[in-house]
Amino acid sequence: MSAAASEPIASNLTEPAGRSKSYWVARPVPTERPVRVLALSGGGFLGLYSALVLEGLETRVGEPLGRRFDLIAGTSIGGLLALALAFEVPMSQLVRLFIEHGPAVFSSRALPSGPVSRLLDLSRSVFGPKYSGEALRAALHTSLGDRRLGDATHRVVVPAVDVSRCRTKIFKTPHVMASRGDGNFRAVDVAMATCAAPAYFPAAQVGRRLYADGGLYAVAPDQVALHELEHFMGVSLDRVSMLSVGTATAHYRPAEGVADDAGAVDWLARGRLILTLISVQQQHAQAMVEDRLAERYLRLDATWQSDAGLGIDVATKKATQTLSTLARQTLSEADPDLLDAFTAPLGDTAFTTRNDPAQPTGTGGA
Repeated sequence: MSAAASEPIASNLTEPAGRSKSYWVARPVPTERPVRVLALSGGGFLGLYSALVLEGLETRVGEPLGRRFDLIAGTSIGGLLALALAFEVPMSQLVRLFIEHGPAVFSSRALPSGPVSRLLDLSRSVFGPKYSGEALRAALHTSLGDRRLGDATHRVVVPAVDVSRCRTKIFKTPHVMASRGDGNFRAVDVAMATCAAPAYFPAAQVGRRLYADGGLYAVAPDQVALHELEHFMGVSLDRVSMLSVGTATAHYRPAEGVADDAGAVDWLARGRLILTLISVQQQHAQAMVEDRLAERYLRLDATWQSDAGLGIDVATKKATQTLSTLARQTLSEADPDLLDAFTAPLGDTAFTTRNDPAQPTGTGGA
């Protein structure tokens, strides 16, 4: 293992008088080889699917998976996973976090099935968030402790929303000059911010501001990552490849069907509105990035199982089993040569072109 593999992406220096502790020196952006990105979508407990896919890839490469990427981007539960990868927390540990703490963080109740149970479920978030977030914070602390973004081993970007000012926010490791301001923020606080889905969890305080889930605008952070590379890191996109992992919401359809006169209860019950937003945002991001990167873009996701009782806050044994099965299927059905190409050691310039190059999907517009 090289020294760079285990060193933080930035070093906290002995400061001259008057210099804040958030002054960092960043590791140079690679200029002599292709650049590889990992993008992780949001989706609440459905992120167990993502964690299992990442665990399988990590087992496949035989070392912390974060070492195989120059930049990791993650939103909501994907942001939590991205931060864990940036600190080289084993993905097997994150899978256990989902399975062991999921019912306490979310709920062990199945999806509501009748009108009364749907109204009761909705009532849990009428006057405050559905969950306190305390169980999630405690579970995260066991994995990330009090480490700060500037202590991360790998570059990471995590979208959130500054609800105090209604502004987008991208939390970043101090990997370039323009991203040094977040280095002192605790990783746990940033994870809570990007996971703070309105009506599900309380807004999270980071520094002096309150933040909510980055999925409000970037459930799939693929384009956020490309912007970071182009605008801030000065990387030409012809040098970029990206592995993108979803949350098993591809081709989402409500189990109960749709109607033209659906009201608030119909849209909000069983998570229909938020699942629609999650699915179409991921679809849109995939279409946009496929058009830009073509065969240098690989998306791993699973088709939505409408009859499996899945939901963003459903942490039942059945949901766990379904998501585990979907993750295994995704890995077993993926082209092994492509998996090798998108997770090869950094600096290996060999790149396998897929046999069926990505074509424009036509799903990015009306």
